[in-house]
Amino acid sequence: MPDYNFFENPVYGYPEHKYNQYLVKHRASQNKGGDSRSYRDSERKKTYASENSFMHECNIPEFDSIEEANKFAKRVYKTKKWSKLWQDSVENDVGQIFNATPRVVGMNTRNKTLSGFTNGRTITLCTVTGLNKYILLHEMAHCLGHMHHGRSFRQCLLELVGAFMGAKEKKVLKREFKRRKLACGEPRQPLTFEKWVASKERMEKMREQRDFFEAGRSRLGK
Repeated sequence: MPDYNFFENPVYGYPEHKYNQYLVKHRASQNKGGDSRSYRDSERKKTYASENSFMHECNIPEFDSIEEANKFAKRVYKTKKWSKLWQDSVENDVGQIFNATPRVVGMNTRNKTLSGFTNGRTITLCTVTGLNKYILLHEMAHCLGHMHHGRSFRQCLLELVGAFMGAKEKKVLKREFKRRKLACGEPRQPLTFEKWVASKERMEKMREQRDFFEAGRSRLGK
């Protein structure tokens, strides 16, 4: 996770204040569409489209009952992989996380667009369209605090799919995300204050050289 070392109470307009603004923009860009607190979920449709392609290509194991889905969720919860993902969510402050076994309940609906949803640690699966391993893992990623479909959610989901479905399935899902230009993987580190200042100075010199060159061309043109 990137380190965001903000300056405390910087003077408006000074380099420290502008650096804080850069950090805010950098953090937003690294998890586009993934701000749980502001309810923005701008990459949801592209994520769903990627998942639909993935599920059409891969053989997704189905559960025979809600009880079977509950047993699977409990097994996932007891693994080291789940513990690591939970710890990552805590350290990165991704949102509200529930350190308890996810509870799966069923829902009868003919709404084909709604396979499941999450509320706290309770996962509701549609018994017609959502009773399969992938939909459950999708909702379990939400239980880890990623209440959106941005970068951190997708990375968490890929980890769950790789661990509990297989490397091939993880590869296919990641490919579908990338096809739609959806970022995955760890976010980039921001520039340190020193490197950010140096970068701004280089840009300023380049602008001065460009302006000098264009002024010279204008004089020659006359």
